[in-house]
Amino acid sequence: MPIRLGTNIASMNAQRYLGMNTADYTRRIERLSSGLRINRAADDTAGLSVSEGMRAELTGMRQGVANAEQGVSLIQLGEGALGQIGDMLRRMRELAVQSANSTINDQNREGLSAEFNQLSAEIDRIALSTTYNDQVLLTGWGNAVSQTSALSTALAGFTGVKEVGISGAVPGIYHFTDANTDDNQITLSVDLPDGTRLSQSIDVGATLDRDGAKNLVATGTTFVANFDRLGVQVILVGPGADPTSTTLKTQVADGGAGGTVVVGTEPVSIPAGASLTDIADRLNTTLAALEPPGSARYDATLNEVQIETAGNRVSDNTGLLGLVGGNAYIDGRLNGKEILVTAAVGGVLQVGPNDEATQRISLNIGDMRASGAELNLTGLSVSNQESARAAISRVDGAILVVTRQRGQMGAVQNRLQFTTATLENAIENLSAAESSIRDADMADEISRFTRSQILTQAATAMIAQANSLPKNALQLLQ
Repeated sequence: MPIRLGTNIASMNAQRYLGMNTADYTRRIERLSSGLRINRAADDTAGLSVSEGMRAELTGMRQGVANAEQGVSLIQLGEGALGQIGDMLRRMRELAVQSANSTINDQNREGLSAEFNQLSAEIDRIALSTTYNDQVLLTGWGNAVSQTSALSTALAGFTGVKEVGISGAVPGIYHFTDANTDDNQITLSVDLPDGTRLSQSIDVGATLDRDGAKNLVATGTTFVANFDRLGVQVILVGPGADPTSTTLKTQVADGGAGGTVVVGTEPVSIPAGASLTDIADRLNTTLAALEPPGSARYDATLNEVQIETAGNRVSDNTGLLGLVGGNAYIDGRLNGKEILVTAAVGGVLQVGPNDEATQRISLNIGDMRASGAELNLTGLSVSNQESARAAISRVDGAILVVTRQRGQMGAVQNRLQFTTATLENAIENLSAAESSIRDADMADEISRFTRSQILTQAATAMIAQANSLPKNALQLLQ
């Protein structure tokens, strides 16, 4: 090997390896000090991108757990207040039953009426004062079903729908398809803002009776049509099962032999053979003039006159029109009807890290005021025997509403507990996955650190040896 003085190749080679070993040695010290394999993007660009996304998702999941736990607290607060309202309703029913008894007189009933009215007022006060973080819960919280019959036409009183409950239903207009009058199938659908259509069909045949050529809910009974995938529960009633309904419908093809129907105190003359359209017009003219005003219309699809009495008396003692209660479900009566679910502030629990419908749980609490549309206790009295008897069934209906609302809240609470458990499991597993990308393997790093340390020391020594090589040239000069 030639001896050169101008360029010490051996020293340069040793210096190059010393630089590499020193850089690796420094990297191992950094990783052992931080405990992380990736301390900067240059360490692993792809790994950094993946782990940063995982960290963001983990942060969202941890907050989702906190949100779910806060949701449980909110439900417990509301459900506790509903428990007290239920106790008061049972006491109100007890007072109504006591007042309906003939062993007491109207003077005795004055005390019962005073307590009954105070309990009704207290229900309203509790509903208005039950708040969570300044949000009133029991006057309607979350999405709600519009009770306006012009918008929610399924609640107009002639379809057999007594009540609609929602649990997680998205806002929108829900359409019923019930065209076939002998297939026992009901379809409910809603179009979402993004153009997606959600739809569910259920078979109600097992719950319907056969009456002549019609399938209908049995007389005096109710049935819950549960569209669970949409979060909608529709309570269907049979003939006579909805004592709160003020609607009537005809069962004749025309005016027959003719006669008179009394509306309020006004007689309405029905000519012989009058068409149902003419009958509807005559009844509507008289009903509209009453206070409160009622209405009558002819439904060509069902070939019947539908009468909204608004609580006014309609007497057909001769059976001229064959009037019966208008609100009873018969297969086909829901076709083309709608339910409007309106959006409201609150009622959505964000339990996931992303902006997706599957990352949210909806909670709906109805209006639990005594004066609200759901409990419908306005105007009740136990001051006389007749009104006390009428109050019993109304209070029974309110107790059912409160019980069902508590059941829905309890179901959501149980769901949230499973949601929390699922999220905690996902956090554990995702943390393990993120750790495998981001965290340093300490055993491997210590081994590499020791190797780099030895190589750095060796390279330093070799530079010293390489720098001594040119001295050999002096031997040739001697």
